Amino acid sequence: MTDLQMALVALGAIIIVAVIFFNWWQERSLRNEVAQPFNETKQDPLMDEFRIDLDAIPEERLERTRPARSAEPLTQPKSFPEPAAYTIPESIEEHPSYIGPVSDAASALAEFEDDMAVPVQETDAQALREAYLEENPAEDIEAASSEELMEEAGLDKEIATPEPAAVAKEEVSLPQEVSLQIDMIASLHLKSPATGAQIREFLLPLTDLDKSVYGYGFAVDGWHMLTREEEDTEFSRVLCSLQLVDRSGPISRDALKRFQQVITEMSLALGATVEWQGDNDALGYAVELDRFCVDVDKLVGFHLIQGDSGPFTGTKLRGMAEANGLSLHTDGAFYFQTESGQQQYAMINQDGTPFTADTLRNALVHGVTFQLDIPHVANCPEVFNHMVLSARKMANSLGGQLVDANQKPLGEVQLDKIRQELKTIHAKMVARGIIPGSLISHRLFS
Repeated sequence: MTDLQMALVALGAIIIVAVIFFNWWQERSLRNEVAQPFNETKQDPLMDEFRIDLDAIPEERLERTRPARSAEPLTQPKSFPEPAAYTIPESIEEHPSYIGPVSDAASALAEFEDDMAVPVQETDAQALREAYLEENPAEDIEAASSEELMEEAGLDKEIATPEPAAVAKEEVSLPQEVSLQIDMIASLHLKSPATGAQIREFLLPLTDLDKSVYGYGFAVDGWHMLTREEEDTEFSRVLCSLQLVDRSGPISRDALKRFQQVITEMSLALGATVEWQGDNDALGYAVELDRFCVDVDKLVGFHLIQGDSGPFTGTKLRGMAEANGLSLHTDGAFYFQTESGQQQYAMINQDGTPFTADTLRNALVHGVTFQLDIPHVANCPEVFNHMVLSARKMANSLGGQLVDANQKPLGEVQLDKIRQELKTIHAKMVARGIIPGSLISHRLFS
């Protein structure tokens, strides 16, 4: 390395050290300059003239201004006085709260009640009257009424003397054939009674509607359907209902308008007031109810078909059906009914041909279908199990087999799926307020 190079290296090192020293010195000066205002103690010019002369304050006032301090250290637990000694009496008579025998206690209680009792009949008006007696002559007392006294005292009559309870408005339940779940209802309160013949005359224009219309009159003994037998009966109230949905679909706008127009005309003619009951948007409600009906209106069924032994003879099929509690009806189907005559499930010819007593004598049947109409049955799972049991008995006796809609053998897996679906549909209907098997359900699913 040459002398020139060594001189340049030394000069560079000196310059670097000088720069570092200069930065350090400048940073230290700046830090001192910034901290200096905070280190100086400045006085508030507003407080220069304010001084507290403790010598000028009286000693008693000075003591009150000082907070009292406890002489005990904070870490020392507080001491509590020793509990007073308690002596157990040798007998109940020596106890300080003993009041004597039961008879004496009863008499003492009676005296206490006499002292504390307030006469029930004494009212604010009565107390005012006594006060009024002291300030007014006796001859003016009889003319002063309780209301005047209370008015003079500035008391509110309605508050001091409660009015008798209002009579509850008479409520009449609806006929059992009518329901707010599926009907639009008009209740007419008549000013004067009308006969059944007069009311039926107004309802005649509604006979051609595609939905059921019901008319009832209320007499002393309750509701009466407005039939020809009730034409001479006088009614004080009329109830008309229009079914909004059935299996053919929801009510139409024109039919609803006609019903409302007829009810309005009848109310004007009879001088009656109309009370409409049901959803304000009857058409929208009918459409929504129809969707619900489509969702739950199910028909459960399976088939009993011939086996290796060939078709069933009509006479043997009828005998086995009747042995399992089914009976032949005029519509060509066998039905299982309850003791009250309510149909539970049916057995029909698989090819759709109606059964008759004459054709069954010589007929050969290739298969039958068992059907259960879910909305028409109160206890679907139980009825379904009974239907399966009857079908299995007939299959064993006739040499047939049970198959589903796809002609596949019907096993327990498929049956359990059907049972689960029945429970689901039953729960939906109950939640909607339409009980399966009820009169309302039969009307809705007809």
